[in-house]
Amino acid sequence: MNEERSRGRAWFERFASGGVRVEGLPASVLAADAPLEGLPVRWIAVVPAPQARFPRARAGEMGIDEAFGVAAAVRGAPAGSAIVALVDVPGQAFGIREEAIGLQRALAASADAYVRARRSGHPVAALIVGKAISGAFLAHGMQAGWIGALDDPGIDVHVMSESAVARVTRMQRDDLARIASEVPATARDIASFARLGAIDALFEVADPQAPAEEEYAVVARALSAALRDGSGVRPPIDRLGRAAAIQTRALARRVRADLAAGWDG
Repeated sequence: MNEERSRGRAWFERFASGGVRVEGLPASVLAADAPLEGLPVRWIAVVPAPQARFPRARAGEMGIDEAFGVAAAVRGAPAGSAIVALVDVPGQAFGIREEAIGLQRALAASADAYVRARRSGHPVAALIVGKAISGAFLAHGMQAGWIGALDDPGIDVHVMSESAVARVTRMQRDDLARIASEVPATARDIASFARLGAIDALFEVADPQAPAEEEYAVVARALSAALRDGSGVRPPIDRLGRAAAIQTRALARRVRADLAAGWDG
C-alpha cells in the first residue's frame, strides 16, 4: 500500500477538506476539525507513511507512533465535538522492536482514548473504508458507538490472515472458506461481519477511493444522523442485543450471561 492508494487518506481529504489540521502528529496520523452539516467533528485516519520511524509501520499499520498519535488526537478533540475514525488499517505493526518497546501499551492507549471520549459525551463513530484488521481495528474504530462500512469486496475484517489460520488449525484453505460461509465469525468479508450485528449501516460505492458526489452525500447524511441521535455514545456491548447478534452470536451471549450470573452469585 502507498499514499496514493490509501482509502483512509482519500476519505479523510473528502470529509476534512477545508478543516483545521491538528499539528504535532506523526505523518501517518491525519486529524482535522471540520464540520459535518453544521456539527463540529474531529476526523482521524491512519495512513501509509514511507518515512515512519519503524519499518513495520510504513504501510498503514498501527504502530507505536500511530497508536499514541491517534490517542493524542482523540484526547485533544474540542469540547462538544464528535469524533469519527476513518478506518483503513491492515493490522498492528508486528516487529521485535515494537513488541519490546511496548506496542501493546500504545494500542491500549488509543482504545482507551476512544472509550473515555465516548463515555464523556463525545459522539464517536467509525467508518470502515478499507481494511479493519486485528489489534489495529480494536485500537482505531471498534470502540465507536456507531460503525458504518462500505459494502465492497475490498473491505477486509479479521483477526488473523487466512494463511495463518490454516497453519494454526492445520486445515486447507478450501475448508476454511467453507466454514466461513456457514459461521460468520470465521469469515472475513464485511457482509459476514454485519451478520454479527456489528455494523449499523452499509454503503454502496462504485469507487471506494473516489466516491461520486451522491454516494458521498448518502454516507455524510448517515454519519450526521448517527452523531446527532445518540448512536455515537452507545456502548459497544449493545451490539450483542441486536436481532442479527441474537441469531449469530447465541453462544457468546450465553457465555456472557453465565459468567455474569456466576460472578454476581
